[in-house]
Amino acid sequence: MQEKYLQSVDNALKVMELFSENIGELGVSEIGRTLGLGASTVHRLLTTLENRNFVEQNQITGKYKLGIKIANIGARILGNLNIITECRPYLEQVSRTTGETAQLVLYGQGEDVIFIDKVYGKSPTTMSAVVGARMPAHATATGKLILAFLSEKAIENYFSSAKLKQYTLTTITDPQELRNYLQKVREQGYSEDQQERDEGLVCFAAPVHDFTGKVIAAMSISGAASRMNSRREELVGEIKETAEKASRACGLSSDYNWK
Repeated sequence: MQEKYLQSVDNALKVMELFSENIGELGVSEIGRTLGLGASTVHRLLTTLENRNFVEQNQITGKYKLGIKIANIGARILGNLNIITECRPYLEQVSRTTGETAQLVLYGQGEDVIFIDKVYGKSPTTMSAVVGARMPAHATATGKLILAFLSEKAIENYFSSAKLKQYTLTTITDPQELRNYLQKVREQGYSEDQQERDEGLVCFAAPVHDFTGKVIAAMSISGAASRMNSRREELVGEIKETAEKASRACGLSSDYNWK
């Protein structure tokens, strides 16, 4: 039996596909004829899509074309793919140099970050996150690193809904304590997770910037607490230096003022 689906959403996607296959603008009648939809249905679909900036109407011709939202989404997808491609050699390098497992992480909106790439080190590790996994931002080094460099508005949005669940005895669950730590991260240029998500696991993270200087990802190394903390200064230096190299590969200017 065919799974249930929303006909309106299916029609809206058909409209978007039609725009992607055509150069230039399309009118209500033309879309209706091509897709076998009534004019009133097409008009409602276009009005909805226009309201969300997926299409825009030419006020002179009355026809429609793809809106800026599509370009933004496409740029983000391509950007994420580019981040993985550009950062992969540096993940491999820092994992090889330190012997620890290296990760590349993006902000997933809400309360989570998403692991988008990972290179396993030769040393044993207890980290459970795999590529594609979502982890709580407040309880991970990469998450706190990314939170620290969000805009003020984005940070306030985060704190307005974040639950700050406790996972271990060292998890930061107090909002003010987390705010204070984020300020510290901005000042020192790196973040750490001292067994805050997984018992026995320590992680150090540093920012990856794009060509504008914006932090677009976090790069980290993780491993057993005793081993990581005994080499803390060395490993923090390694991940900061490697993340800087990755940022250069992502287009950051050589005259950027690093901490």
